[in-house]
Amino acid sequence: MDLVEIDDHTEDIFFRCLHERPPDPRVLLMRRKWRDIYKPKGHRAKVLIDDNGDVVGMTNYIPIEYSPFEGSDLMAILCIWVSRPKRGYGRYVLAEIENDARQSGCTGVVVAGNQFNPSTFYEHMGYARVEQSGYKVLLWKPFNDSAKPPRLLSRKAPQRHSHTTPGKVQVVSITDGWCGDGCEQCVMVRDVISRINDKAELTEISSDEETNMRTHGESHDVLYIDGEPFRPDGPPASESEIERACLDRFAERNR
Repeated sequence: MDLVEIDDHTEDIFFRCLHERPPDPRVLLMRRKWRDIYKPKGHRAKVLIDDNGDVVGMTNYIPIEYSPFEGSDLMAILCIWVSRPKRGYGRYVLAEIENDARQSGCTGVVVAGNQFNPSTFYEHMGYARVEQSGYKVLLWKPFNDSAKPPRLLSRKAPQRHSHTTPGKVQVVSITDGWCGDGCEQCVMVRDVISRINDKAELTEISSDEETNMRTHGESHDVLYIDGEPFRPDGPPASESEIERACLDRFAERNR
């Protein structure tokens, strides 16, 4: 096995998160744009190649200073995904990330566990819990005594803009371009609002801007409807559920 940076032959399956179905072209555009911005800042986008030459896993990670966590001199794992669990792929990927972090001079590695990225896997690999917010559990593995524990960024609801239209439901989508599912939700929300634009309007906040990532880091991929997070801890909402929530809110506001 080998964990390697994506190239012209593997970037497509990486941006598809190993799925066979092709994603919405808008999702690919968002992900490539984010990658172009953060690659010079140390973002790693890698795929796991098995002994047959097949792509069987992928990972995103980046120095914590550019991640949706607080901390310094740590490497932050954004995601690990393998196509076939319980074959040692996840262990191999994690070990390679840790080796890269050490060689890069980092004092440890940090990751957020959740319902899709089980904390128990990392705890079994020697990671310790730092804090928890909802389903999200922040874990880390320090390499030496100089390492300082990371922190989750607090979830901050976006401020209401002065240019909003009275009577309309205000929808805010906060998206991290590294996450395929988050980008898919973003384009799904765009489609919903385009159908009901007489009742709701959309503001998008993208972590393409580093300031947005630092300000709304714990809110990445969170949808706000009139200032309230909509199912922030999952499971992911469907297009019809988002539309129904907006229409119900509009009806409440205009009784």
